[in-house]
Amino acid sequence: MMKILYLMHVNWHWIRQRPHVIAELLATRHDVRLMHYAMYRTRHHAAERPPDMTHRVLHRIPGPLLRRVPGLEHLDRRLLALQVRSEARRFKPDCVFVLHPNFEPAVRDLDGVKVVYDCMDDHLAFVGQGTPALDAAEQRLVRRADLTLFSSATLAERVRSRAAVRRFEVVNNGVADSLLQRESLPPRVARAVNDAPVLGYFGTISHWFDWPLVLRLLDALPTAQLQLAGPLETPLPRHPRIHYVGILPHAALAGFVARCDVLLMPFVVSQLIAAVDPVKLYEYVAFGRPALAPHYSESERFLPWVSLYRDADEAVAVLLDLLAAQQDPTSLARRSRFLAGHAWSQRAIQIEALLASFAKVAP
Repeated sequence: MMKILYLMHVNWHWIRQRPHVIAELLATRHDVRLMHYAMYRTRHHAAERPPDMTHRVLHRIPGPLLRRVPGLEHLDRRLLALQVRSEARRFKPDCVFVLHPNFEPAVRDLDGVKVVYDCMDDHLAFVGQGTPALDAAEQRLVRRADLTLFSSATLAERVRSRAAVRRFEVVNNGVADSLLQRESLPPRVARAVNDAPVLGYFGTISHWFDWPLVLRLLDALPTAQLQLAGPLETPLPRHPRIHYVGILPHAALAGFVARCDVLLMPFVVSQLIAAVDPVKLYEYVAFGRPALAPHYSESERFLPWVSLYRDADEAVAVLLDLLAAQQDPTSLARRSRFLAGHAWSQRAIQIEALLASFAKVAP
């Protein structure tokens, strides 16, 4: 068992995603001390309580202020470093998991401590964050890290083109084991043939949404409704058939999906999205609904469970086909096999095997 200091750049009470899942998985076998960013937008708290973990909040300068005032970025990293080093002196970790380059100054001088950098996104591609200082911090971090994990092969290739990575492994995202334990897929709500189709999306609604495509799909289906659930970070178009239902607890997603005929992931394939291994598509496959998403290298693995499009015309054509088609009941077993290979429990086995190579971990 290792003592692991786990440094998250998202709040523990935020919508559950890769950092939360890996922290929980590590805590089943190791002594994990969690440190996570304070949340200043309380309206984005998750709709459910996260599991109990030993954790401390990292106070920082709010993002909008950092972007408006030059020079605060360096001060923010120093503030984070002081808090992390203070905790490291008390906790005396064997290993530090780092989730963002902003923590690089905090781990730079931690002698005798293994450092794992879990790179889940291309942080330089986020709007307003791709600064030269962040680029330099990430390059120093991958040189310091004993192991770098990448959530996608595209992301690994991109970061390795910018920095000398000592040792790396691709550990994709996954699907919650609780979804795999479902006895059956959520039954679709029965409708008459001429009822309006319902399109659905759950997850964060942000600047990566392709609103022109969404409106094009609604124009092609004059009676269709779009249901959206999740944290709202961008204004919604004013449209009588777009309905926002708020942030739902995970247990309520099956009921939400049961009302949907097709699930959408209408993302612009930007520099950021092109490197993302989409957790959402694992979840869409698990719920067994027809799904539509943009075609890029990291979405190809979800074929044939998710239908992919390259442009708006193809998206409209594929969506019409999905609505006309009957779901194949024989696909459940094949879908289950696909998901079992991409469960978070399988990712945990992969990470444990990598940690076992560290001197203080027994194989």
